[in-house]
Amino acid sequence: MLRIPRSVYLFAIVAFLAGCGIFGKAERKVALLPPYSPQPDLLGEDYFHSPAGDVAARYPKNWLHVDIRTIPMQNVLEVYTDEARSKALVLAEIPATAEFRREVERDGMEALANQSFASKSAKVSGKLAITRPTQIYSENGKLFASYEYAEAASDSLHRKENRIVLFTTGSKFYELGMIELEAPQSTMEHAQNFRILESVIASLEGVAEVQADTTLD
Repeated sequence: MLRIPRSVYLFAIVAFLAGCGIFGKAERKVALLPPYSPQPDLLGEDYFHSPAGDVAARYPKNWLHVDIRTIPMQNVLEVYTDEARSKALVLAEIPATAEFRREVERDGMEALANQSFASKSAKVSGKLAITRPTQIYSENGKLFASYEYAEAASDSLHRKENRIVLFTTGSKFYELGMIELEAPQSTMEHAQNFRILESVIASLEGVAEVQADTTLD
C-alpha cells in the first residue's frame, strides 16, 4: 500500500482552512461522475509508481512495461502498452514553474489542462485539435481534469484519439494519458480505450482530494 507523505495531508489541511490554496476558487463546479465509467475486473495486482513515490496506480492485466531509457521523452516517467502495442498508458510530470503555479492559483485544474495541451501543440504546431474540452470531475473523492485531442486534419472516422487526465499531489502535477498508437476499427473503440484509462485513474493513490467547500454539480 502506498504511504502518502505527511506533507500531502498538511497541504490539504492548509488549503481547506485558507479557502483557496492551489485550486483557488476556480473549482466552483466539479462533476460527480467521470466522463467514462471504469471497466470492472480489468486491472492486475501490480502497481506502477512515480519516481518520487508520491503516486501509484494499478495497470491493466498483461500490459507491458516500456523501457523508456532508450527512448527518453521530455517529462515522461512511465509507459505501458497492451500486448498488440495498439495503445499506451503514459505517465508524465508537468513542471511546476513559478509562472505555472500562479496560473493554477488563478484558474485551478483548468490550468493543468491548458499547460498540457500547449506543451503537446508546441512540438507539432497547428497539427493537434481538442476533440473534447476540459472536464473537471471527482472520483473516489479525488480531483481530476481531462480533455481529448487528435490530429487536426485526420478523418474523424479513422483517426487516433487521445485522452489526458490531469491531477496533483499538492506539490507535484501529473498527467496520465491513453494514447492510441493505431487507429481503431470503429469509433466505439475510443470510448472503450478511455474506459481502460478511467479504470487506472480509479485506482490512483496519492492524488489531492476534493475540498469540502467545493460545489458539486
